[in-house]
Amino acid sequence: MRALLLGVSGLVATLLLPLLLIGALLGSLPSTPAGAAPDLGASVGDLPVPAPFTGADTDCTATDPTGGRCLTPATRHAHDEVVRAFGSPGPGQPIRSAGCWDAHAWNPRSDHPRGRACDYFPTGAGTFPTGADLASGWALAEWLRAHADVLHVKYVIWQGRFWSPTTPDLDGWGRPYTGGGVYDPTDATGGHYDHIHLSIAGS
Repeated sequence: MRALLLGVSGLVATLLLPLLLIGALLGSLPSTPAGAAPDLGASVGDLPVPAPFTGADTDCTATDPTGGRCLTPATRHAHDEVVRAFGSPGPGQPIRSAGCWDAHAWNPRSDHPRGRACDYFPTGAGTFPTGADLASGWALAEWLRAHADVLHVKYVIWQGRFWSPTTPDLDGWGRPYTGGGVYDPTDATGGHYDHIHLSIAGS
């Protein structure tokens, strides 16, 4: 009987040891900071490089292809380059829908009524994206960040994070988005979890 118990104990130890070693190894690996972008270097690098905006950036005089009143020329250029890289928004596409100009009466400081902002939804409005939708959102956010200079990006908000070319990263990608006293940062839309907000700098 003792021999049998010793044999069972040895078998259990033999089976558990690799699992314990794997657990210890995983525990020693650095974790991705909350809100940080996954490693999308390869996929972002495979996307088209946007053409730089070289025209005169006037007021809201360009047509808004998403159905709004108007866009600034620089914002229209940025939107066209997003579409060139990711395809026209629609069902089954990396970007399901997009909206640029909007009155945003509840937020007079917004860039939307100035024609200087667009929202890109990789998932349905009001939902928290997962899987391919989440990866598509991160790909767009990282692409905008990588080409912020040529696209005149003022800032990007995505997944409860705020990033701008002039603001250092803090605990991951950009820094936590607070909602500015206007939006609920824990809400799918208010926290910009369901869409990437892009604002374009003025001249």
